[in-house]
Amino acid sequence: MATKQEFLAQDFPQKLKNLRQSKGWSQGKLGQKIGIDGNRISRYERGALWPSLDLMVGLAKVFDVSMDYLVRSDKDMAISTLRNQELVRRIEQLDNIPEADQDALVRVLDAFIKKQRLEKVIQEDI
Repeated sequence: MATKQEFLAQDFPQKLKNLRQSKGWSQGKLGQKIGIDGNRISRYERGALWPSLDLMVGLAKVFDVSMDYLVRSDKDMAISTLRNQELVRRIEQLDNIPEADQDALVRVLDAFIKKQRLEKVIQEDI
C-alpha cells in the first residue's frame, strides 16, 4: 500500500505554502482556520509531516481548491486530462528533447490546431 508521501505530490509542501501566502495568512492563522496548531502547518510546509485525509479536505475547503490540486503534481494533472494514452507517452518523451526542438514542435502543433479550427469553420458555413 502506498504511503502518504508516495500518494501526495512532491510539490505539496510548496503548494500549501504558496496558497497560504497568497491569502496573506500566517501559519498560525491557517492552523486556526482548520483547527490545528500552526506548528503543524510549518511541518507540512517543510514536508516533515503529511496531513490526514480529513485535514486535506479542510485545506481544500479553506483555499477553495480541489483535492486533486493538492495531492497531484501539476504535470500529472495536465497529463491526466488527455484521453489518448499514446499521446501522453509521446508528450512525456518530448519533455527530454532540446528546448529549441520543443519550440519548433509547439509551432507545428499551433499550425495544425489553427488548420483544424479553420476547417471546422469552413464546414459549418457549408
